[in-house]
Amino acid sequence: MDLKKLHEIDEDLTSSEVAQLKFLCMDIIPKKRLETVTDAKELFLRLEEQALLDDGLLVPELLITIGRFKLLGILNMSKEDVERKLLQRDMSSIGVSAYRKMLFRISEDMTEENLRAVKFLVELPRSKLGPSATFLDVMIEMEKLQKLGEDNLDELYNVLDKCDKQLACRIEEYRAREQGGRLPLREVFGSAQVSLPAESMQRYQMETGNGWRRDSLITDSDTEPRPEEYYNMTQRPLGYCLIVNNYNFKESSSLKNRTGTHKDRDDLSRVFRRMHFEVVIQDDLTGSDMKEMIKEFAKKDHTRMGAFVCCVLSHGEKGTVLGVDGKGVEIRELTMPIAECQTLASKPKLFFIQACQGSVGQTGVWTADSPENATEEEYEADAYNPAYRFIPIEADMLIGMATVEHYQSFRHTREGSIYIQELCNQLENLCPRREDILSILTKVNHEVSLKWLMGRKQMPEPRYTLTKKLVLPMD
Repeated sequence: MDLKKLHEIDEDLTSSEVAQLKFLCMDIIPKKRLETVTDAKELFLRLEEQALLDDGLLVPELLITIGRFKLLGILNMSKEDVERKLLQRDMSSIGVSAYRKMLFRISEDMTEENLRAVKFLVELPRSKLGPSATFLDVMIEMEKLQKLGEDNLDELYNVLDKCDKQLACRIEEYRAREQGGRLPLREVFGSAQVSLPAESMQRYQMETGNGWRRDSLITDSDTEPRPEEYYNMTQRPLGYCLIVNNYNFKESSSLKNRTGTHKDRDDLSRVFRRMHFEVVIQDDLTGSDMKEMIKEFAKKDHTRMGAFVCCVLSHGEKGTVLGVDGKGVEIRELTMPIAECQTLASKPKLFFIQACQGSVGQTGVWTADSPENATEEEYEADAYNPAYRFIPIEADMLIGMATVEHYQSFRHTREGSIYIQELCNQLENLCPRREDILSILTKVNHEVSLKWLMGRKQMPEPRYTLTKKLVLPMD
């Protein structure tokens, strides 16, 4: 490769990125030769000494792995070009090992809080675990003491499992893929054990027996959870949770105060704080205040956060929630600024709306197992006059509606709304068991639909364009 281009790449790499490259090369450069490397230029020279730059793909592979896609332009290559060529590369060619990439990806998702926990749990000399020691440094020391290796992942797995089960899942996924799928794999949202079915194993053995790449295995029955199928929820704080709680509607003569809503507000605040969200509560906002508030959050820098949540507790119409002044705000006016926020791109954005979507009450039918003495308590409807609105929903979004369009939602005057209370209950019950959000909302739908309210029924409705599984953390 052109050494001038490699020198130009070296000039644009930070010391931490050089450390990352050194870690990725630990399986292909002798450790003694690697110890003296202080910059990328020296690293590239070591690779050249080993005749590892001949196919022209190793340096691009390294740059892609650490996420420096822009530097590929110096080599007149693009990310797509490199990925395509890597898939076509002969298996005899030397590249970055899957083991090393797996460890590096874990390090990329390691939060400071989790790193502190790892340093406390891992059995290494305290002198090696100072404040400046990175997770890469920890793994290097573990390898030196033979506590970590391609076939020796148990100790690291046990440490990660105590800190963040999503990170531990990376090791399970690697084992299942690299060892033929024989090991059980625990999904991030539960403890059920799954393994590749017999027909998948047969196909795997046929392909590897013919020298095919292991990662070419694809079957319709393959149910292995993969880390890339999940949103990263390891950031701390995880994100902002904005709670708009509209109670006092005295300025609007046609609307009653929403008694019981403070119970919803307090329970939502407690639950999302347990999930490591930074909760912000706004009481009694007018329509214009609601729009300005959401714009303010859309302008914030969410780079170091992994998600955004907005809960709106108010009266509503179809596709609209109301400010305490009775002025309507289309739900799209709340979702669109957040959808357009660049620092929330590809991150889950969740909206939970406790408000009616019309003035019609849903009728229900008594079933055989319904109690004959069923009674109704003090429930009110969060309703107003229905008006047609359209709710667009962008990528990586979820909107949890308390009820389907045209219909009322109900709120207990002391105990809070049926929907929000059931949502909080199921989140607290199922998040610690690593259930994904769609499974949780399905459970919410089921429980709410069983209730009999003022002679009416209520059916919540989640709408979503999530592109991955979302498992919210809860201590």
